[in-house]
Amino acid sequence: MARLSCFLLATALALPGNWAAADALNLPDLGDSSATVISPAEERKLGEDFMRRARSSLAISDDPEVTTYVQTLGQKLVARSDQPGMPFHFFVVADPSINAFAVPGGFIGVHTGLLLAAESEAELASVLAHEIAHITQRHIPRLLADQQRSMPAMAALLAAVLLAGRGDAAIALTGAAMAQRGINFTRSAEEEADRIGIRLLAEAGFDPRAMPAFFERMQALNRHNETDLPEFLRTHPVTTARIADSRSRAEQHPYRQVPDSLEFRLVQAKLRATAPGDPVEIARGFAANLAEGKSANLEAERYGYALALARARNYEGARREAARLRERDADNMYYRLLQAEIELGAGRTEQGLRYYADAYRRDPTYYPLALNYARALVRTQRTREAEPILRAAIKQRPDDPVLYELLSQAAGANGKLAEAHQALAEHYYLRGDARAALEQLRLASRRAGNNFYLQSSIEARMQAIREEAAQLSERK
Repeated sequence: MARLSCFLLATALALPGNWAAADALNLPDLGDSSATVISPAEERKLGEDFMRRARSSLAISDDPEVTTYVQTLGQKLVARSDQPGMPFHFFVVADPSINAFAVPGGFIGVHTGLLLAAESEAELASVLAHEIAHITQRHIPRLLADQQRSMPAMAALLAAVLLAGRGDAAIALTGAAMAQRGINFTRSAEEEADRIGIRLLAEAGFDPRAMPAFFERMQALNRHNETDLPEFLRTHPVTTARIADSRSRAEQHPYRQVPDSLEFRLVQAKLRATAPGDPVEIARGFAANLAEGKSANLEAERYGYALALARARNYEGARREAARLRERDADNMYYRLLQAEIELGAGRTEQGLRYYADAYRRDPTYYPLALNYARALVRTQRTREAEPILRAAIKQRPDDPVLYELLSQAAGANGKLAEAHQALAEHYYLRGDARAALEQLRLASRRAGNNFYLQSSIEARMQAIREEAAQLSERK
């Protein structure tokens, strides 16, 4: 997370108003009005800029089933918050450490290590609820408001500290007294996020006792791994008092035993099946668990086994396991996608595409299906079929660079060169490379010829990117 901390610090220093030159600012007396420091609209722009840069500097997962599950779970909690209409975006970082973090504007990152470490769906939900509270309570702007009359650049530094969750960074970057003030605010923000998170859990139908239970497990890991502190504890310090407070608040809600969703266990199984390592050995591990009945969910364990077999190129075995899953639940989209990918991997292209086509007719709005189907069509040079699927998917997910990259390939193969360059420009823009995006738009303009509508669209997009780049440059 050190690279992330440095990145977030650079982002904070580039915020509106050039906070790095704080001694030159004439800051008003804010009281508790954090919106005077940074407005919600500015927060959102900061978060969007973070995401564009993060896509090229962090290992953000592009697995649509994993990301869709996390997004769906997160939105279930957001719907119970005091700002249910606020736009949130949940994304997954392929990182084995146990952690999650919030970025201004409603962007929340979840490490794959956390997804695997959660012993229940409620535990995972408890971390998401905590991060949602950081955003809805505007903890970062409140920190800035509290520190407005501090030493030069203190606001920017503490913004970075809170974003990265690194209290130790504050001590290294500032004087001891000012650092202590920043740490105290961060602790109070953590406590408030716990309180609100517990309420969100209860109202969303999860057992709020999952939060103190997860804290206790993290504390236990700390005791047994003194030299290898879990990343969650570095960014979210857990104390005995904090655990006791969260447990006391959780006990105020009626106890409810909520079973984990099948999707939660399927996602965990998929992450295990696709983890780095020898796929043959990974498949053996799944087989042993199935034989011994050692699994929180045997159906999900069989799904992971089928994935691992396919990855090990044992397509016959994978096909057999997938068929058993479909017998149990013929409409499950995870199993439908699994069957399609097994056949495509085995070289049975027509059968694999038929599986995809049948599933797409049933539910064309399911994002993982649309993405994987379109990707398979592009890979097999069925680009005329892929293009309308991609355009429909982009309407649902206009901020997904993977969709634009595929659309660029499909449009180019279909002879639509100007539109191919346009799509590739959006891909580069969403990955934080404005220069490459502008170059692709210039190429698109040359290919557009006398098409007035297309030329106007290209010129407007180029102007918007130039203006945004100029604003970001002024902030540095």
